[in-house]
Amino acid sequence: MWREASGTDRAAIAAELDAALGGTGMFLLSGHGVPQVVIDDFRAAAKRFFGLRREVKAQYAIEAAYDGGWLEMHPPGGVGVPVSEDKDAPSAPDLHESFYMGPGHRTGDEQRDRFNYPANRWPVELPELRAAADAYTAHMLRVARSVNELLAITLGLPEDFFTSRARRATWTQNASWYPSYASIGEVARGQFRNGPHTDLGTVTLLCRQQGVGGLQAWTEEDGWFPPPYSPDSFIVNLGDLMELWTDGRWRALKHRVLPPSSAAPDEELLSLVFFFETDPDTLIEPLAAPVGGGRGLPASYARRTVLEKLGVSHDSVRVG
Repeated sequence: MWREASGTDRAAIAAELDAALGGTGMFLLSGHGVPQVVIDDFRAAAKRFFGLRREVKAQYAIEAAYDGGWLEMHPPGGVGVPVSEDKDAPSAPDLHESFYMGPGHRTGDEQRDRFNYPANRWPVELPELRAAADAYTAHMLRVARSVNELLAITLGLPEDFFTSRARRATWTQNASWYPSYASIGEVARGQFRNGPHTDLGTVTLLCRQQGVGGLQAWTEEDGWFPPPYSPDSFIVNLGDLMELWTDGRWRALKHRVLPPSSAAPDEELLSLVFFFETDPDTLIEPLAAPVGGGRGLPASYARRTVLEKLGVSHDSVRVG
């Protein structure tokens, strides 16, 4: 729709998009050009990985919040991935497993690569997972570039404003499996498949499945609500870095995934989530009004900001 739109229609679309990103921080993206077979192959391969014995998956368990590999649902003394410090966030562990992967960039600087481009840990027992993930992620990089161009145009900036700062961007792709109520049993009070949080990067591309225990978004006006669902569309939501970059004109989407429900005891869901950031050394300087929102947020280096929210100390993160 955007590609074929006239100048007048583009202006109307941009105005609608601007309002949505200022209100909820999300929109539905159709016409993305990702073949359904690529989506299905990645989802099926990820499901096979989650079906492996625990001792097999444990060989690929992440060892730090910025690592690639398997995140166990209830890691015994292991590493979890923190969510935002929101007063609504539950204290009980989230009810999902994830497999994380990232870019294969290498700079030759061991410390920089460790914190910016950690090595992927592909399971040798399931070689098709890497092949399917790589095929899917190639499309995500393409779509993320197009989305960033659209966002720049919506703000009245040069089309390459964001993409020119994302030539060797940090990103994380994960497959997250939400087991059924029948397999988990009773859920603790206040426990979720994924607790309330905002994402850390610039934009997130979410390919989800509809469910009773599915996604909810939050706004100050409406509280929690289920966002629109279309099987042929992705949800695009903004993360903390984009809220910072626009100085609060746009908001990072606060969202959660409901716990498995006894109303649908056999429901399992598997989401494919692409978290895009920017070049790790980018100094994000909030845009001045009237392009920016005028909140007066402080400038910050992109990757340092993300890693500090994951619990990595300030002194560990080298920039420049």
